[in-house]
Amino acid sequence: MYDEIRRLMAAAPMPAVAVSVFDRTATRFSEVTGTADRTTGRPVGSDDWWDLASVTKTLVTLPEVLAHLDLDRPLADVWARADGHPVGRATVAQLLSHQAGLPAVRQFFRTAATRDEIVAQAVATPLAREPGGEAEYSDLGFLLLGEAVQDHTGVSLDELARRRSGLRFGPVPGSAVATEQCAWRGRLVVGEVHDENAYAMGGVAGQAGGFGTLAQVTAAAQSWLAGTVLPAHLHRAATRCWAENSADERFGLGWWLPPTRGIGGHHAGVDSYGCSGFVGNRIWLEPARDYGVVILSNRVHPSRDHPEPFRDWCATLLDTIATHHP
Repeated sequence: MYDEIRRLMAAAPMPAVAVSVFDRTATRFSEVTGTADRTTGRPVGSDDWWDLASVTKTLVTLPEVLAHLDLDRPLADVWARADGHPVGRATVAQLLSHQAGLPAVRQFFRTAATRDEIVAQAVATPLAREPGGEAEYSDLGFLLLGEAVQDHTGVSLDELARRRSGLRFGPVPGSAVATEQCAWRGRLVVGEVHDENAYAMGGVAGQAGGFGTLAQVTAAAQSWLAGTVLPAHLHRAATRCWAENSADERFGLGWWLPPTRGIGGHHAGVDSYGCSGFVGNRIWLEPARDYGVVILSNRVHPSRDHPEPFRDWCATLLDTIATHHP
């Protein structure tokens, strides 16, 4: 199997890619290959930092929300800043499972000059539907939950992440894998968050901004597979279905459940779950089969256009691994 993985990595449609395969107790495969930065030709190394994009939601923000906020309480009850706003009626669980009624995304960075202005615009965003209805994957819910957790604990997400897993927010202390040639910033993004809203918030946000090495991300994902991140009842809650929609998407708390957007390949188990990051990242966990997979890449380097080859490649990789874990 591992030779098959290496062949797929060598033919990956992304400039740089890192893959790990693990069970509850050990990492069975961990390798990186490719070009970290096409402008310099620098090859990627095992100690490079990768922009985690929306993987930040599940590896950083989700465990802190579960640890510190009551799932059943409305956002306005746990975070005073949401009081009087429509989103304040949505429960913490509804925000985590993308059924708070929020739109998918808003480009706050184009209209807000400061972090506080972005938060103010986000909390005042009109709902597209009533909380508890059909799910729509949304960055906004996790942006707000990240602020709520920071205000509740008095500790930044950066510090919370470092304490829990060693993941951190940029700028990173070592070499980093390049992402996009950003038209808005007018430069190649290296070692700072790709997500524009998170960048405009100073790089620390609940929806994006986390960075990690392959070893760190693998350890954080393995902790979910092993059920050691939080008490058992919270693990069970996070990975069961809370919301779905007419597009055949299903969501746990933060985690995506199959068959959502084909994230788990063609052989996803009934209890499997995972997440995806816009820059070209994926985590997929198969508890019943006792294995998990981490995929990190810079598929947006130098442009975010044409994500389909990355998605097809991930499906092939996950299918390959699944055939060896019946």
